Amino acid sequence: MCQMDGNEQGAVVRTQARWWDALVVMILFCLSQVVGGVVCGFVAPLIGMELPNEIMRESVDSEVVEWVRFLQSRMVAVSYFVAMVVCLVMLAAYGRWRGWKASIRFKYPGWAMPFRLLCGYLLLWCVSIALEPLAEMLPGDQAAMGGGGWLLVSAVLLAPLFEEVVFRGYVAGLLKSAYGGLVAWLLSSLLFGVVHGSASVALTATASGLVLGFYYLRYRSLVLVILLHAMNNLTACFLLTVDLESLTLRDVLGDGILYWSVYGACSVVALASLVRMVVVVSRIKRENIS
Repeated sequence: MCQMDGNEQGAVVRTQARWWDALVVMILFCLSQVVGGVVCGFVAPLIGMELPNEIMRESVDSEVVEWVRFLQSRMVAVSYFVAMVVCLVMLAAYGRWRGWKASIRFKYPGWAMPFRLLCGYLLLWCVSIALEPLAEMLPGDQAAMGGGGWLLVSAVLLAPLFEEVVFRGYVAGLLKSAYGGLVAWLLSSLLFGVVHGSASVALTATASGLVLGFYYLRYRSLVLVILLHAMNNLTACFLLTVDLESLTLRDVLGDGILYWSVYGACSVVALASLVRMVVVVSRIKRENIS
C-alpha cells in the first residue's frame, strides 16, 4: 500500500505506481486536447458559435484581426474546458482500473503563502530571463491563442487548474510515491514541457515546471502552484495583449552593461535556486510503500 502524495493529498494507491503510469497520464492529457478540439469544431456550428475562416485569418483590417483573435480565444477556452472534463474523467477511470483511490485535496499552504508566491513569481522571471538567449534561437509561436477575456479564461483559470492537477497532482504525486522526489521533480517537469509543443515554449515550460514542481513537492499544496501558475500566465497574457510578448530584456535594456548586469544577476539566482532545489527534492523519499 502506498500514497500518491501522503496524507496531505489523500490519494491512496493500492497498486505500486510505475514510471509508465506517468506516461499514460500524459497520453491521456494529450488525447483529451484532441477530443476537445474535435468536439468544439463539431459542436460550434450547431450552437451558432462562429469560427474564423481562411478569409478572415488573412485579412489585414484591424477590426477583423481583433474579431479573429476573439473567436480564436473563445474556441481555445471552450475546447480546453471540454478537454479538462474529458481528461479528468479518463484519469479517474484509469486510476480505478489501476486500483487507485484518488482524492486530490487542495491543501491551503498556510500563512506564508503571499511571501512564497512572490518568491516563486520572481524566480520564474529569473529563470525566463536566464533562458532568453537560448529561447530566441528556437522556433515558437502562440498567436493561435487569440486574445481578450476568453484568453484569460483559458490561460489564467483553466490551464493552471487543469495542468497542475495533472502534472503535479497526478504525475509528480505518482512518481514521488514510487521513486522519490528527484525523479518526480525531473520527469514531471520534462513531460510538462513536452506537451507545450514548439521548442522555445517547451524549453521555458520545462524550466517553469521545475519551479512549480519544487513548490509542490516542498510545500505539498496544489493551491500554491495553481496560483503561481496563474500569476505567470497572467503576466504572459498582459504582454500578449499589449503586443510585447516577443520583447526580450535585451530589447528593453540594450546590449550594454546594464543588460549584462541584470542578466548575470538573474542567471546566478536561477542557477543557485536550481542547485538548492536539487538538494531539497533529493531528500524527499518514497512514501508509504509496503
